[in-house]
Amino acid sequence: MIGVRSCQLVAGRQGAAWAAGPLAGGVWACRGSTLPCVTSGPPSDEPPGPYRARGDDGSFLVFVYRRDDPAAVAALREEMGEEAFARWQRGRDLQFSPRQLTEAERAVLRQAVTPLLADLAASGMSVPVILEEAREEREAEVCGWIQGPGGTGTGISVLLDSSPAERVAELAEQLQNWAADQLHDAGRPPEWPACPRHPDPPRRPEPQVRDGHAAWVCWESGQVIWPIGELEIPGGARRRKKRRRRP
Repeated sequence: MIGVRSCQLVAGRQGAAWAAGPLAGGVWACRGSTLPCVTSGPPSDEPPGPYRARGDDGSFLVFVYRRDDPAAVAALREEMGEEAFARWQRGRDLQFSPRQLTEAERAVLRQAVTPLLADLAASGMSVPVILEEAREEREAEVCGWIQGPGGTGTGISVLLDSSPAERVAELAEQLQNWAADQLHDAGRPPEWPACPRHPDPPRRPEPQVRDGHAAWVCWESGQVIWPIGELEIPGGARRRKKRRRRP
């Protein structure tokens, strides 16, 4: 019988991902943001005390502790420092109690995601449910959450100090990765959107900013294929832009 236990997956200081070992109820903590994960294996005989992992140079990489061990929590706070520990703890708490975005943050997120949702729909992809809530703490960024089945999902974010076009392009790459997972699970090529100039093997264009506008750009020629938000399927009906009536 394989037991399944909740844990946390955290990003290490050098950007590497670390998965929790067989510590029932344990948590990996480090100077990074937390992501939910699951480990499986037989019941653990590990002691409840804290466990440290260090790199070859002796630098602190990751720390495992049990939530019901006050001594381990205190040791983690000392290891990380008060400010870093408080920031990490706030990020962990957001995983369980997301913060609702402010009206200003919602406006930024909606402006960036709307043209991308239009392109997903135009290509026949399912449009994801995007929750306007932050599940991690990032400075100068607006975070959102793509809701998946069974409580799963993935985080998205845009930089506040970027231009509107840059936010669209930045978010486009994140939506491409989400779409790739959906297509792969459906047994289809993961490239989205598919570049009409490279059908075999399929390649996806790159989101870039050109002349102040976000666009899908051919990775090889560097030419703009579509403005983001105006994707068209070869051989399909051409979408018409709404024209404003003159008074």
